[in-house]
Amino acid sequence: MQRLIEQPSDTGDIFVGSDRLGRVHYHLSVYQHFSDADETVAANLEIEGRLVAVEGLDLAEIHRRNSEVTLRLADGRSLDLTLLAGDGRVHSTGRGLYKAVQ
Repeated sequence: MQRLIEQPSDTGDIFVGSDRLGRVHYHLSVYQHFSDADETVAANLEIEGRLVAVEGLDLAEIHRRNSEVTLRLADGRSLDLTLLAGDGRVHSTGRGLYKAVQ
């Protein structure tokens, strides 16, 4: 089963490695998966959402490259993701939201 635990929404930056590609408005849905059984299961997060380009960023081109990008959220967390389509739909690549080590 899964439960919606957070819906961050704001403006952030898209990176490939250390190269900043541009700014986006983001709206994400963070789901936590859990087991119905009486067993301890490690937290498993699934994150999906949508990006809207700011500053002329071409999301369709990023989608065509089929590369993983990093979204740096306004609150300082980061999310590794892939664009599912050129319209800005995204899905996390498994690491979940994290704070980058400085």
